[in-house]
Amino acid sequence: MTITLNGAVERFGMQESTVRGVLQAKSWSFPLIVVTVNGRLVSRADWDVAPVVDGDVMDATHLMSGG
Repeated sequence: MTITLNGAVERFGMQESTVRGVLQAKSWSFPLIVVTVNGRLVSRADWDVAPVVDGDVMDATHLMSGG
């Protein structure tokens, strides 16, 4: 599967995945991540079922607090 992840082309050795599967494949485990797939916000509760397929555009933003 080939997707655009945060503006960069990424290739994965699977036909399709879920949001959580992509995050795990990238070893991203930040506590505050906001994810969109094809411009649609995906709630954290749906990460295990929200599909990510070949050609999708996924953005994952790590929120940070501070001053």
